Amino acid sequence: MRLFVLLSIMASVAAANDLTFDQAVSLAAARAPAAAAAPLASDLAALRRSRWPDVRLEVAGNTSRTLDLFSEGPFEVRYATSSIAFDYSLWDGGAMNARRAAVEAKMRRAAERHLDDARFAQLLDAFGELVLAQKQEEVVRPFADRWAGEADRSPALLASGDISNLTATERREAALGFRASLLELEARRVDAAARLRLLTGASTEPRAVLDVAQPVAGSASGTIHDDVVDALNIAVEESRARFREVSAASGFRATLSGFGGVGAADSRFRDVSSYGASSVYGLRVLFSYPLLRGPNELSLAEARVDLEQSLRRRDEALDAARARLSELRLRREALGKRIALLRQSADLSRQREESLRRLVSGGVRSSADLAQAESETARRETDLLAAQVDQWKAALLVARMTAP
Repeated sequence: MRLFVLLSIMASVAAANDLTFDQAVSLAAARAPAAAAAPLASDLAALRRSRWPDVRLEVAGNTSRTLDLFSEGPFEVRYATSSIAFDYSLWDGGAMNARRAAVEAKMRRAAERHLDDARFAQLLDAFGELVLAQKQEEVVRPFADRWAGEADRSPALLASGDISNLTATERREAALGFRASLLELEARRVDAAARLRLLTGASTEPRAVLDVAQPVAGSASGTIHDDVVDALNIAVEESRARFREVSAASGFRATLSGFGGVGAADSRFRDVSSYGASSVYGLRVLFSYPLLRGPNELSLAEARVDLEQSLRRRDEALDAARARLSELRLRREALGKRIALLRQSADLSRQREESLRRLVSGGVRSSADLAQAESETARRETDLLAAQVDQWKAALLVARMTAP
């Protein structure tokens, strides 16, 4: 029972140290400095209230004393009003809708893209390198351990005369070769783990979990996303909103205005005084169309130039993004063909290794030939793993750029 509990605890600890790429993205996004603050509840409420009328409280007061020369007496008036007034745009040429769309696009970008492209690329490179180093180390370590054991037994076998001095030397050289390869892989693994820990905040070296044989889920979306294109799309929306706003100020506008409240007045003329209070209200619809735009023409020309520049920069960024996407797709296809060839090459190398192992057991071939064959098998298998990881990285970048 104790053994079962101990094994359960060890399994849970090992599982807790496993790290998938999705988990790494979540951890890195939580640690990454926010390029744009996520929309607050007050910002969303303000966006909804932008569709409401402009309502304000107005309080006015006045006192005056007028001397009438014909009646030879002063006329004094004092009054105060308190009212609720509103203005509601019936037609503004789409300026407010354009501004609202630009703000909504900013909020969507802040809410959806938590990890910028540069940090995502760093995370992808570190995770892929760690996966590759760990898997390649799993391939090389059995060979290194076996030949290390053979080298340790060589002095005793040499002393008993079971093997020759040449065979013992070949075994030591094979053990040193595999040990050197293993040390190189360990150095790469430590470097990749350090970079991944820096990005994710992991306290220890994680075990990167990745099934390279599982295809990456793609998208058939026709849109292209990256940080530059998204930022320039926002700039285009802002320029378009500014252009519509200036155009609306130079065109036909319809506004509904109204007010309602209470007022009080006190007047005195000679010896006659009066006082009264009453409600005040009013409603009007204002239609305006400028005949001579004057200074607005300069603002309109400036807004049009800004919009054209924003569109040109956005189109240039889209062309560059399409070129990168095409390159990634071609690279993914080329790696698929290379993987098929490397898989055949690794199978042939394993068959040759088995044949040489039987020949060495029969004393026909030397241990050096078997060590060379095993080294070639390990090299081809590690090359296959490297191509599979590169294909996974290219497919993941394609999926990120084409995500809806």
